[in-house]
Amino acid sequence: MIGPITLVRDASWNRANSKVWELTCADGTRFFLKISPSKVFYTRETHAYRFAAPALGPGRAPRLQAADPARLAMLLTAAPGQTVTTMTLTMRDLVKVHRQAGYLLRVLHDALGASNKAGVDALAEIRARTESVGKHLAAAGELLTHTEQEMVLRLARHLPALEECPAAFIHGDVQTRNLLWDAPSECAALLDFERARPALAVDDFVHLAVGPWVQQPRLRRVFFTGYGRELTYPERQVLPALAAMDAVSGLVWGTRVHDVEVTERARRTLKLLADGARLDHA
Repeated sequence: MIGPITLVRDASWNRANSKVWELTCADGTRFFLKISPSKVFYTRETHAYRFAAPALGPGRAPRLQAADPARLAMLLTAAPGQTVTTMTLTMRDLVKVHRQAGYLLRVLHDALGASNKAGVDALAEIRARTESVGKHLAAAGELLTHTEQEMVLRLARHLPALEECPAAFIHGDVQTRNLLWDAPSECAALLDFERARPALAVDDFVHLAVGPWVQQPRLRRVFFTGYGRELTYPERQVLPALAAMDAVSGLVWGTRVHDVEVTERARRTLKLLADGARLDHA
């Protein structure tokens, strides 16, 4: 597909199931070879690259060059730029990153007609997520204090508001490590679509809300300027609950596989919620 390869670099994340290599060709063109950790992730990611990501425009997401379902393998072009987490950016650049991220998310959310709830059963989402609360808390066990357990249960009472939340074709893992910034062109791009699927738009705001937006509310404001709307009232109700559930799930998984980054992020989120941090407005 790409001719002779002159350089191979391991570009995997620091976890056992991450298998990504950067391939450089003789003319300097770069590609990425990715082996999905599961058939579900492979199916979601290849579907997103074929039918949703192209709507973002040239250079705003990798392009799928080839795929091998037997090996769960994908060959992807290299989108311009570096991941935001590896760069030291000025506030001016961060504002541009988050405004463009909001715009890109809105384009993605509107892809495939998913914004009108096509393919999303809101009541099934409520049932599944309500049931998962108990399962996550049981799995967490002594990893959580009694106070933390009570807080998660209290926040989970807002989950019925999911029924009124807008549906979308979501990215599924929007965080700064999956955002690229190309300084020369001043363009942002999205990476890693293995969790992309029809779901609820608010799912894509969770990691940013408990991450960069906490310390820099301005970034939240410009994101939603780019996105073209603010959170709806039901979304504001459920966002802390989704953040809490994501934290408990991350705490369990991170502890089991010894992923310090995920575990620490989960602990930070639980502390933010316990301290009464507001995620629903700037």
